[in-house]
Amino acid sequence: MTDLSSEDMADMAGELMAAKVEAAKSQSSMTHLLKMGSFHMEIVPSSDIDVEKLFKETIADLYTKFGEEVLKINMTDIIKQQESRNMHG
Repeated sequence: MTDLSSEDMADMAGELMAAKVEAAKSQSSMTHLLKMGSFHMEIVPSSDIDVEKLFKETIADLYTKFGEEVLKINMTDIIKQQESRNMHG
């Protein structure tokens, strides 16, 4: 068995979530979206998830950790994302 670094595990988890989101989008065109400053969170609808509670807890957690900084937008990141999208589509 191969030992995976935490970075590898994070990459794998991110890929798994992206695959689940894509699969859900192909079945249904709706997802729940939370955007705060540069933070972006997308949730696939499920009867197992209380989206309102999850979003409220996420907002409270982000605000506790980062204060008003969480509301600021990093334009450099946004420009990079847009450039990346333009290169692929």
